[in-house]
Amino acid sequence: MQQLSYIAARAEDVRRTAEKAKEKLDRLPHIETLLITAVLPCSVPIEDARALRDSMRELFPAARILVHTSALKMAEMHLDNDGIMLVFLTFESSQADFLMIRSETADEATKRHFVDFVAERPHTKLAGFFVVGMIDRIDDILASFSDIDERIEVFGAFVDAAPMQARGYILADDEEMTQGTLAVVFGGETLAACVTRNFGWNMLGREIVATHVDGCTIKELDGDMPLKIYERYFGIKGDDNFGADAALFPLCFEEEDGSISARVPIKIEEGSGELTFGVPIAKGTKLRLAYGDPYAILSTAAKNAHYMADFSPQVVMGAACVGHYLLLGDDVTSELGACAAFPAAASFMFGEVRRAGRKIVAAQLNVMLVGMKENAEGVCDVELHPKRVAQLSYNRKMIAFMSHFVRVTEEELNSANRRLSQLASRDALTNLLNRREMERLLQEAVRDAQENRTLLTVMLMDIDHFKGVNDTYGHDVGDKVLLTVADAISGTIRGSDAGCRWGGDEFFVILQGATLELAGRVGERIRRRVEAAKMAFDGNVTVSIGVAHFDPERDNELQLFKNADEALYRAKKEGRNAVYCLGLGKVWQGE
Repeated sequence: MQQLSYIAARAEDVRRTAEKAKEKLDRLPHIETLLITAVLPCSVPIEDARALRDSMRELFPAARILVHTSALKMAEMHLDNDGIMLVFLTFESSQADFLMIRSETADEATKRHFVDFVAERPHTKLAGFFVVGMIDRIDDILASFSDIDERIEVFGAFVDAAPMQARGYILADDEEMTQGTLAVVFGGETLAACVTRNFGWNMLGREIVATHVDGCTIKELDGDMPLKIYERYFGIKGDDNFGADAALFPLCFEEEDGSISARVPIKIEEGSGELTFGVPIAKGTKLRLAYGDPYAILSTAAKNAHYMADFSPQVVMGAACVGHYLLLGDDVTSELGACAAFPAAASFMFGEVRRAGRKIVAAQLNVMLVGMKENAEGVCDVELHPKRVAQLSYNRKMIAFMSHFVRVTEEELNSANRRLSQLASRDALTNLLNRREMERLLQEAVRDAQENRTLLTVMLMDIDHFKGVNDTYGHDVGDKVLLTVADAISGTIRGSDAGCRWGGDEFFVILQGATLELAGRVGERIRRRVEAAKMAFDGNVTVSIGVAHFDPERDNELQLFKNADEALYRAKKEGRNAVYCLGLGKVWQGE
C-alpha cells in the first residue's frame, strides 16, 4: 500500500505530474486497486474537471477516479489555495468502491440502498462520505446510514457551501453530480483503518436555545434576533466582516454520545439578523458560544499523532474544516506537522462527516485523519514532531494564551456557580436538600408518576421530644442530634432517592420506584440507625416516621404530603419511635 501526493500549480501541469506518478507506480509488482483523487478549487469549472478525469483515464485505464472541490489543500505539508492536488493511493489486496446517492430524502429505499451496498462487502473497514449541494437535508440522510456495523470507521466532507458562493461538484469514474452524496467504501481482508478527530473549540457562557429554525438558518435565538448574541458578547456587527469574524466563535452543542459539535455562521440576513450556518441545526437545540483554542488544538494533534503512530499506518488522509485555517492561518500546518512522518494529504473542506456514538452526523471545525494499512503486523518506525504553542506566530500565541486564560476563568466561574447552586439547594447544617429544592423535586416526581405510572413513595419524620433535648442540653447538642438523623438518612437511602430537612426537626424523603413495603423497610433501617447512635448525653434519640404511597388516580403532591403527615401522626399514636405505613400499618421493629 502506497500513497503519492502532489500539488500541480496549473491545469497544464496536471498531465506531467500524473506521468511522473505513473513512472513510480509502474515499478510496483502488484496493484489490486488504484484510487486517484483530484482535489480542485471551487472556481474550476466542471468542464475542466471532466477533462482532468479523462486525462487520468488515458494514463490509468483501470483506476478508480474521484474528483471533487474543496476550499484548500495540503500535500506533504505544503498548503495550497489555487492549485490542483493529485493523490495516488495503491492497494495490494483491497478495494475502493463508489456509490452515488442522488436522493434528496432519507427514505427507506435510500437507507437500504447504502446498507445493502455495504453488506455485500463483508470486509468493509472504512466508509467515506462526500456531500455536495444538499446541506439542508444532510442530517436525515446521514442518520439513515447509521445502521451499518459500528466497527466500520467513518469520515467525510462537504465539498461546497452555497451560502458562501462556493459551489462544487463530485465526479466518480464516469458519473458526476452537483447534488447528492458519494460513498467511498474501502474493504479488504487485510485492510485496517483508524480515524482520529481534533476539535479544539471550548464552550463558554450561558446556554442559548434555537427557538426558530429553517434548515441551516436560525431565525431566532432565545426568541430574539440571532445577530444580537454576537453583538452583545463579542461586539461583532452585521457588516461585510461578519462571516470572517463570527467564524472564530461558532455555536456548539452536545451530541448524544457527549461529544461536542459545532455550527459555524457563514452568512447574515440583512435587516432580520438571521444567521445561516454551514450545516443544519435542529429547532430546540441547546447551544453555547465557543472560541478556538490553538493550544488545545496542537495538544490534541500531538496526542492523535502518537495514537496514529501506534496504529502504524502505511498512508494517512485528512479531511479538515476550513475553520481551522481561519483560526490558525498558515500555522495550520503545525497542527498536521506531527504527522509529517507519514505519507499524508489533506483537504480543507466546508464541513465534515463523523461518528457520534452509533450515529453518523454532519459536523464542522474538525480535523479528521484517516490512517490505513494492509499489513496488520507491520510497524512503522516514525519520528514524531509535535508543535508547541511557542512555535506559533506571535498573534496566534497571544490567542492561545488568552484562550487558556478564558478557559481557566470559565472553569472557575462554573465551579463557583456549582457551589452557589449547591448552597441554594442545601440545608446549611445537615447538607441535606432544603425545603424549596425538595418541593421542586416532589413536583417532578409526582409528574413522572402520573405520566409514566412509576412507583412513588415518601417518608415524613420528626425527632421525638426534640424540644426537650434543646431545652435541657442546649442548641449545640440539638444540632448534633439533627446531624445524627441526617447521617442516618444519607447513609440508608439510595443515590436516586432524595432526602431533605423539611424544617426544624422534620425530615422528608422521596423514594422513586419503591413500593410501600420497601419504603417501610427503609424507614425502619433509618429508625434503628438513629436509635443506636451514641449521643453526648445519657440516653438515645428516636424518630417517628410516616410512610405514604402515591396513587396517580387520586393524589396530587399536596394530598401525598397530607397522607405522609397522617402516617406520621399514627406513628406517634403508636408510642413514637415507630414507622407507620398508611394502608399497611405499623412496621414491626426488626423487619
